[in-house]
Amino acid sequence: MFANKPREEQTLWLATALCLIFIANQYLWLLNFTYISSAAIGLSILTALFLIIRSAKANPQVAFVLLVFCFLAIMTLGAATTAWDARSIWLFHAKRIYLDDHLLAQLDNYAAFSHNDYPVMLPALSATLARIVGHWNEIFPKAGNVFFILPPLLVVAATFGTLRLTLLFVTGLFLIVGDLLTNGFMDGILSLYIVATMILLSMLFLGWQANLKASKSTLSVAAMAHLAVLIGVKNEGTMAAVIILFCLLLTLAINRKRIDISKLLLIFTPAFIMSGLWLLLCYLHGVGNDIATSGSFMGTFTTRITDVKSAGLISIALYCQKWLLFLPLAIWSIHVYRKNQQAVDAASFLLRFGLLYSFSLFLIYLGSPHNLEWHLATSAVRTMLPVTLTFMTCLLMLYAENTSISTDATASAP
Repeated sequence: MFANKPREEQTLWLATALCLIFIANQYLWLLNFTYISSAAIGLSILTALFLIIRSAKANPQVAFVLLVFCFLAIMTLGAATTAWDARSIWLFHAKRIYLDDHLLAQLDNYAAFSHNDYPVMLPALSATLARIVGHWNEIFPKAGNVFFILPPLLVVAATFGTLRLTLLFVTGLFLIVGDLLTNGFMDGILSLYIVATMILLSMLFLGWQANLKASKSTLSVAAMAHLAVLIGVKNEGTMAAVIILFCLLLTLAINRKRIDISKLLLIFTPAFIMSGLWLLLCYLHGVGNDIATSGSFMGTFTTRITDVKSAGLISIALYCQKWLLFLPLAIWSIHVYRKNQQAVDAASFLLRFGLLYSFSLFLIYLGSPHNLEWHLATSAVRTMLPVTLTFMTCLLMLYAENTSISTDATASAP
């Protein structure tokens, strides 16, 4: 039955299957059968990889994504983890799960500097990989991050339509995100899931790439799975999910499209339930977020919002980045392709998200209890990655839709 599906739908189901494996792995750690569950997760991942390899024989886009996956895996395994966040937060949480044999090990709030309120979906997979090989080290468990990169890249391969556009996306991804894909940080992975989720939602609700051979049910399940993983990557994932929902509703309202409440609930509810459960667990264990609990957020916010220097520092750090060049290019492309309503609607959806997400970051920095110059210097480029990657994707989506229409017109010509 799976083999009879169109190749685009096959690719989306494989991406969805990997997402569901990641989600299942997280909750299996709550059970005591860690060796059995680790073996099951390992076999599930190998099965998914086997199916992806088989699919790649007839799909050059998937074959290219597999090559990228192998390259990133080699890069990841070829270097030790040295960056502070990667080593002292993400790998440290994974090591605690592995040694304490429990998903919620970090909620005792030991070593509070390691942001114990951060979600544990990625550290849980790293701990599972360590359990599979039978010991902990500082390199191999980090390979779990590469597995998380695969589903959103498969979504891009399935939806962009041509190898050329997939190649352009991956090239832009490497230029914008760079070594943040392989050095143990989560920001690049977060950005990929944001983009993949919005691509799927654009197809489902806004009619982008309407000729793609993928059913509405497939797109719905894929969007639900990627959204659930998104909120499990970092705390910013929940903020991103809320902004995505708001921008989608706003875009549908502006364009006077029907708002399917039941479908929206189906897609967003599992992710928000997962996020709510994690926040509740953190609250019950007395684990708080450093920005929300380290000093007075509102007091700092009120002081800085009237301080021209602080506002200027934040504006320069967030908005004076070279890859924000994609914003004017995307706006210009919307004007060029304005007759293609579906493409414009999808692009507007992504643009609204990027602008609102960046404004949310601006407000967070205004209330940050940390030294502002230090906080911006160490995080501004990373936290803006979802914005720059969204603007780049917006540009490529417009081009992909136009290419698809041109190809269809050529094929139907006598």
